[in-house]
Amino acid sequence: MASWIFNFSIDPSVQQSVNNISTPSWDTFLILFFLTAVILYTFFVSRERLAVVLLSVYSALAIVQNTPLILSLLQGYESGQLFQVRLGAFIGMFLIVYVLLSHNMTLHSEIAQRWWQAALLSFLQVGLLMSTILTFIPKSVFSSPFAEYVFTSDTARSVWLLLPIGAMFIMRGSHHGSGQPKVL
Repeated sequence: MASWIFNFSIDPSVQQSVNNISTPSWDTFLILFFLTAVILYTFFVSRERLAVVLLSVYSALAIVQNTPLILSLLQGYESGQLFQVRLGAFIGMFLIVYVLLSHNMTLHSEIAQRWWQAALLSFLQVGLLMSTILTFIPKSVFSSPFAEYVFTSDTARSVWLLLPIGAMFIMRGSHHGSGQPKVL
């Protein structure tokens, strides 16, 4: 056979792209994880649980970041272990609050009555969880321009903290009557 059939070269930029696919970056992992979590969360979490999870995240975040007893306990750890302990405290407090709220509260949710509302609220809650968790991890351990821009910058954190509440308010308001948000 002719050797010219098998003698071809691949553009270096295409080769670099192929190499990047075979060794994904943190950014690629975050995007895939985020999308997978949103899809799973949308289909497997009931409307009532959406509100309980949201309350649990906000409560755990407030407790871990503002309780003087917890803050004084965290001061005893070295900086290398501090983020792991803070992350563990947040996850532990989240689970405790979630279990308490889910067993002791009966919610008749007026939010996320339609599939697109559940999908939107799932998207916002997964973003809030990822933003919160990534905030606990120091930049020296996990550095990603994408993660900083989308999840951990001051602006991004503010957006992820406020949007779920705003979405719930609008969804609840649009459920009462003519489609216009209910004015308090």
